[in-house]
Amino acid sequence: MTTTPGPLPGWSPPPGDEFRLQALRRYRILDSLPEQAFEDVVQLATTICGTPQAVVTFVDESRQWFKAARGIEGEETERGIAFCDIAIRRPDEVTIVNDASQHPVFMHYPQVTGPDHLRFYAGAPMVTPDGFALGTVCVVDVVPREISLDQVESLRALARMAVALLELRRRELEAQRLLAERELATRELQDYQRSLEARNSELAEEARRDALTGLLNRGGLEQATLGGFWAGGGQFTVALLDIDHFKRINDGHGHAIGDDVLRLVGEQIRQAVRGGDVAARYGGEEFLVLMPATPPDGALSVVERIRQSVAGHPDLPVPVTLSAGIAAGQAGRDDTESVFERADQALYQAKHRGRNRIEVADN
Repeated sequence: MTTTPGPLPGWSPPPGDEFRLQALRRYRILDSLPEQAFEDVVQLATTICGTPQAVVTFVDESRQWFKAARGIEGEETERGIAFCDIAIRRPDEVTIVNDASQHPVFMHYPQVTGPDHLRFYAGAPMVTPDGFALGTVCVVDVVPREISLDQVESLRALARMAVALLELRRRELEAQRLLAERELATRELQDYQRSLEARNSELAEEARRDALTGLLNRGGLEQATLGGFWAGGGQFTVALLDIDHFKRINDGHGHAIGDDVLRLVGEQIRQAVRGGDVAARYGGEEFLVLMPATPPDGALSVVERIRQSVAGHPDLPVPVTLSAGIAAGQAGRDDTESVFERADQALYQAKHRGRNRIEVADN
């Protein structure tokens, strides 16, 4: 499916779409790495419906992004020309277009009139337990066709399966946040330096570090923050950094090149952080830096140094940029979960505003 710039004339999001977008962001699924479970969903969709193409899509403010796709190139299209944008507006229905060239709504869409030659579309909305349609499980063909009632119900079932995967993801993220809040908020700041020195030898162990980047892994992060990282008073800052379009690097250049990128980004982070800071590989292409006794301006200088060093590094195998979100809090006053959430939202804004930039959350 070819990406065509710009929505169709007269396009606008439906009323209340901001609430649907808030629900979508809670799952932190956009721009995530491929997952076999979602790949299995599109394979089942093509097999059941007999189409050459199938996609699991998520629709944000301006685009539909492909979490998994079969028979379709690219990773996103403009929302204003997306069949799935129409489908999510009818969350209780499976939208079926037997021949788009004869359809009064879709006949002028560029996927229909252009070289993609799209003719058949069937999309089952993925509806959350609280009633928000985040995207679709859809099948596509370049020739007109029909599908049976059994195939329609199977598409619905696949959409429900996809939502179940999202719910598992959401619960895992929520559990991680609660664990971090409990462990980081119950320690006293005055014990941090003493316990950190006692554990330096332990943190050097391979099991406590990410083997690829040399940064702390989640277990190492837990050890580093024992002893009162957040408690006892004083300002602290959380920075979340994410490699822009990392999926595209993996898809276009292979996972070996992707590993090289992660390794070199980790090296730049390790060189830039200060003695009292804690840096970790927090997810697939996401990194976390914890900075005690640091105001937002000081944290911004550290993260900007990282961003510039990565963008200008001569040894990176492909051009690489970083987006980052920063949020500050006051130990003993601010809820740590809310500081993590504000940093994550700032990272989302950095991506939404063009990537390769840093956003600082308002206090």
